[in-house]
Amino acid sequence: MAILDVVGLETAERLERSTTGSGGARFALPVYKRLLVRGQDAGFSARAALGALRCAVRLGDEAEVENTAAFWSTLVGGGEHLAAIIELCSRLGAAGARWSAVALARAETEREPRARALYLFARCLELAGDGEGAFEAFGRAIERAGKESGAEDVALAARAWRVERTLGERSIEPLTIKDAQAAVDAPPAVQLVIGLGCMRASSRFVRASGLSLLEVLSRNQTTSIGRLALRLAAEHADALGDNLTPLEADRIAAALGHVPDDKARAEALARLAAAQKIASSTGDAQAEAIVAASEVAPEIFPLVCRARAVLSGGGQGSYAPHPAVAEGEPSPSLRLASLGLDAVVALERGRGRDAAAVLSEAARVVPEASSILPPAWTAARAALASKDLVARDAGVQLVESLLEATKAPPPRGFSSLAGALRRAGRGDLAVRAARAANAAGEPGAREELGALLRDEGWRLAGRGDREGAIAVLREAKGLLTGEASAKKR
Repeated sequence: MAILDVVGLETAERLERSTTGSGGARFALPVYKRLLVRGQDAGFSARAALGALRCAVRLGDEAEVENTAAFWSTLVGGGEHLAAIIELCSRLGAAGARWSAVALARAETEREPRARALYLFARCLELAGDGEGAFEAFGRAIERAGKESGAEDVALAARAWRVERTLGERSIEPLTIKDAQAAVDAPPAVQLVIGLGCMRASSRFVRASGLSLLEVLSRNQTTSIGRLALRLAAEHADALGDNLTPLEADRIAAALGHVPDDKARAEALARLAAAQKIASSTGDAQAEAIVAASEVAPEIFPLVCRARAVLSGGGQGSYAPHPAVAEGEPSPSLRLASLGLDAVVALERGRGRDAAAVLSEAARVVPEASSILPPAWTAARAALASKDLVARDAGVQLVESLLEATKAPPPRGFSSLAGALRRAGRGDLAVRAARAANAAGEPGAREELGALLRDEGWRLAGRGDREGAIAVLREAKGLLTGEASAKKR
């Protein structure tokens, strides 16, 4: 290494530090660049390249960042500099130079393909909006972490990311289950993230694997994570209602077994058993199970009375509380169900404006409800079919709130809801419901989504949105072509 090179590097570093802001970086960058010569000592070259990168980032010169990153990728050895690269990528991302951050992170993986570098690359791809590339890079990080000592946390974090972002895609559910199972020895916070992600899946097996993680966490009720895990397991049971599967109920029951208070634990398990009985029965047997449930969940007693009265044509039913429940405000979930019944009665009696007012109030209550009971969906569907335009618009508003609040399918499925929305003239929401149906694997959902997207594409074309129309029509073609291929096979 020539003495002049050493002097040049020290001069560049002094220039970089000479002033605050970008002044020093502007003078130092050309000096650093002259030192980026292949064949130099690796440590010297790394020091010069990092200086050039710091200056380019400070100046916001993305072209210089990417040029220097290309040089950085060719360095063999030169020391451990990942912390500095992470800091520079973070600054680039914060400044909006996301693809420059990707280029720099990629250069580090080529220079030193370690698990943490691959994880950084994946995160930069995610920030840049390349979800598919990020998924692949996280997979490479997991694979590499398995070969490196001390990189277990990288593998777990990467698996947590993949579980969170790939649920509902039935083609990769086996991979999702594998990632979730690998989190058994993860820190509690990572287990909680993966568990919550799994519980959004369309597969009951994946959801059950997430509940298993929550059950493990809920064993320790002295920690905030343990208490949160128990609450989330119970909320999952409330959210699914009569869609709760026996497999999930078994995992939830195991979690409820860790409730410290004997009385509260017995009550929670009794409510879960009542919900299971409702879910597993039909017709008159289900009606009897609902009535019986009011004995273990007395707060629903007035709602049961009202529902029975409405169904039998006897008016709006009794508001009298169950003897075991004191007078007071119902929970948001019960209030939402009660408003649904009010709307159904108003619609049946031809009072469209009254129904619209109730439906609008129900839409405002939805975000506060921990679970969506069937009367809310029933009212929304009835409003969509109403000839009263005001009531129909209010029904659309309620459906939009319900779709935003829950991933659990409505009583007749998302596909049926999509058809009702299409007939009500809301093709955009129909597409949204059809996407949910497709993610849940409902029969014929793929074909229905393709047809709706095709109609939506032509609608966008008619409005002059050429770019949007092309994107939607391409997606429709892919879905419908896939459906045709599947039928041929």
